[in-house]
Amino acid sequence: MAIHKKRDVSSPAAARLLLESTEPVELPPAEIDEEGVSVEREEFKSHLSELLDVLRGGVMAEPAPIVQSDSLFVINCASRSFWVRLWHTDSSRTRVSRLHVLSCLPLTPKLKINPGNL
Repeated sequence: MAIHKKRDVSSPAAARLLLESTEPVELPPAEIDEEGVSVEREEFKSHLSELLDVLRGGVMAEPAPIVQSDSLFVINCASRSFWVRLWHTDSSRTRVSRLHVLSCLPLTPKLKINPGNL
């Protein structure tokens, strides 16, 4: 697992660590700077509280399937699956300074598709 330091150009003293890994990463309970949360689409905002609650309690972040990016993770919550990028303030990963939500999909664990019926 790699954590890369990224400098904020507006403030040389401020730095963020981009989480990158090709393996699942266990995230400890974290404090989240809600001002640093952004979403790809406005409709995702109504579901953010579920994601923030899970991150505050600690969760397993899985690398996004098929995507060739080591910094995109899937976090499964009770009703939704969020595809995110996370920046932390240090390597302990207990404070999220920036969170970007790229996708927010409803979970359908009991849905089964039978291609023979299509």
